[in-house]
Amino acid sequence: MVVAAAGAWTDQLAETAGVPPVGLTPLRRTIAIAVGPQPVDPAWPLVADTAETFYFRPESGALLVSPADETPSEPGDAKPDDLDVALALDRVNDVTALGLRTVRTAWAGLRTFAPDRGPVVGAREGHPGFAFFAGQGGYGIQMAPALAVAGAAVITGEEPPADLGVTAARLSPDRFA
Repeated sequence: MVVAAAGAWTDQLAETAGVPPVGLTPLRRTIAIAVGPQPVDPAWPLVADTAETFYFRPESGALLVSPADETPSEPGDAKPDDLDVALALDRVNDVTALGLRTVRTAWAGLRTFAPDRGPVVGAREGHPGFAFFAGQGGYGIQMAPALAVAGAAVITGEEPPADLGVTAARLSPDRFA
């Protein structure tokens, strides 16, 4: 059994193995560490707008900021776009008095989503030697423990434990067939 847990590259691996892809979309997310003239209290909460166009939170004496972007990207080494970094600062400064001006560092990552934005775990019908384990989007750290338990069950041909609240059918890559 090959388990493709390769994030943005999972559909490409499936195609290489002769398995139909599920339509995973890698989306770039930009993050920066920014500072302004205001001191940052490390006890501040994560702050986001209701339209999900930015968020920020304390990080190492500064603020971690993001424009909450979801830019379609090819699988690869994601790089931050300077415009997205500037957009994050602008959006935060528009609604706060923080006066963010300086960026210490910026980076980007790929968040991979299935068409319904849910995780994809298991083998496709007719392809029992290849299983998907992908589509965790931006919630991989939060869902990893439960999804690992569910995935182990599904990939070994069992139903996930009932207390996880998910079924093999709900995780199945065949839901996109």
